[in-house]
Amino acid sequence: IRPSREKVAYPPNSSCRQLYTCGSSIIHITDGSGNADCCRVGDRMPLMFFGNGSTQLYLAMDAVGQNESADRKDYLAQQHCNTQMELKVEQWTRIKVKASGLATSKGQISDPSSGGAVLLFVNGTKVCEVPGTGYHKLPSRKHAHVFFGSLQAPFSDDHLPANAELRDVKYGKPASNMFVGVVNSIQGILSIALMCPIGWVGDHMNRYTFLRLNVFVGAAAAALLAAAVARLDVTMLFAGICIFTFYQQCISSLLNAALADNVPKARRTRAGGNYKIYSALAMSLGPGMQVVVMLLMPGEGGWTWRTFNCMLLPGWALLLGVGLAVFALAPVGSKISRIPDADEALMQASPVAGSPSQRLSPAWLEERVLFSVRRRILVATSVNVFFIGTLLANGMTVRYFNLYFTQILRFGPLELCLLNAVCRLFIAGFVQLTKPLAARVGRANLALALHLGSALFMVGIYGGHAFEPSALTACACYLMRFACLHARDPLLYAITMDCVPRSQRSRWAALNSLRTLSFSASAVLGGYLADHYGYEFSFDITAISLVACTALFLPVMLWFPRSEGARADDEGEES
Repeated sequence: IRPSREKVAYPPNSSCRQLYTCGSSIIHITDGSGNADCCRVGDRMPLMFFGNGSTQLYLAMDAVGQNESADRKDYLAQQHCNTQMELKVEQWTRIKVKASGLATSKGQISDPSSGGAVLLFVNGTKVCEVPGTGYHKLPSRKHAHVFFGSLQAPFSDDHLPANAELRDVKYGKPASNMFVGVVNSIQGILSIALMCPIGWVGDHMNRYTFLRLNVFVGAAAAALLAAAVARLDVTMLFAGICIFTFYQQCISSLLNAALADNVPKARRTRAGGNYKIYSALAMSLGPGMQVVVMLLMPGEGGWTWRTFNCMLLPGWALLLGVGLAVFALAPVGSKISRIPDADEALMQASPVAGSPSQRLSPAWLEERVLFSVRRRILVATSVNVFFIGTLLANGMTVRYFNLYFTQILRFGPLELCLLNAVCRLFIAGFVQLTKPLAARVGRANLALALHLGSALFMVGIYGGHAFEPSALTACACYLMRFACLHARDPLLYAITMDCVPRSQRSRWAALNSLRTLSFSASAVLGGYLADHYGYEFSFDITAISLVACTALFLPVMLWFPRSEGARADDEGEES
């Protein structure tokens, strides 16, 4: 808003003093209840006005459950607030009004016992608030009118219009947990539906050619999502997400299979760890760039749609690098290339003693164990059922950690981006530290320990109703939780690739690739729980589910021990 020098003043004999209407109206949103001005719920949603003969800003806002028989005097005594200083004339001032419950106030409500408030911000600084639990939920009206200045026909108004200019007026509600959950659940469900077809195609045709064709699918998704962002088109957004899901599921599953093609068993666990390290470093780039932008750009509330677009769109340019890397991959395997894959090359060479992973014998893997199921199938199936179960458990909350840190722990955007950037760097370092432990304690043992560690640190983020963690404790547990999960996954990947036949790698790799999207499948449930019962309740459900998923990993612990069949294989060679 930019107030003019000519301030609106009522004459001394005006009746406005008796009517409590001595103000010049700036914005008035009403559904026309009562006299459209006061004091039914829906009359002021909100009303913003200048004081008589000044640019002192006043805010009046209806609340669900207010006394609708009150007159203007009583209404103003309960449901308005104002700036202490006048706004500067002939200068633009940024105004923000926020009606909020305590949980979504980012710590801005002065009196927590009120349970809610409507807040007035001037140039990013809170200047006043109207406390009240009624502001948890604003009036919902199908037919409402917005007026700039005084009310117009068919309504009448005792307020004069203010002398001021307005620009960039936005009226809306905050981001919905449920909407986030629906979008991410669509991704998760699609990824599960595409998993088997993509895995089958990857095993029955040249997976390297499939990867190259998939780059063009990614380009189509990028174009559609960029257009959706630029045009604010929800339909195009959902269509782009569906195409992007296909692209991401393809590239994740086929790259995992290609990694297994090119790395011998003895180095597969280490290679999976390296893949995770480089992924974590790459994912730290986005939050790191956001930190730089926020240090250079205007503060919170000062961003325009163009600023958001500049943050969202440039990342798609990296698709060119992805395409170059994919086309640089040389196909391996006797069926599609003259170059043998790693396992074929190992069979052609003389046997060399190495790690337990290198001594996995086909005879040991083909043994019939539980219900006469072959060991290789039982172990690989158990690993991936456990993997998907933990993904579904984590999916209920992983998308809402950012909201938890901003709304409950009162993090600003800069602090949140710093946390996410540090988290990715911490994951890279932690995975590097845990790689040597696999040979010492066994891959299955280490995977289970890391999984239980992630559940424990999950509770540490919010205290599990046992204690109130400080921001530093919550951040430390947040880092450790994600580090444990990401250090666990290369172990599960290596166990799976060592057990399954080479001809089925794409199908099983498709299961491992679900990490990127099946986090999303249960997000809609997490959004519902967060909206209706709070974040801590949804965190409770996640922690309990993670512990319960441990039972799914028991077959791996029993039939894929630390020795991984090395002793049985050695005895066979001696005999």
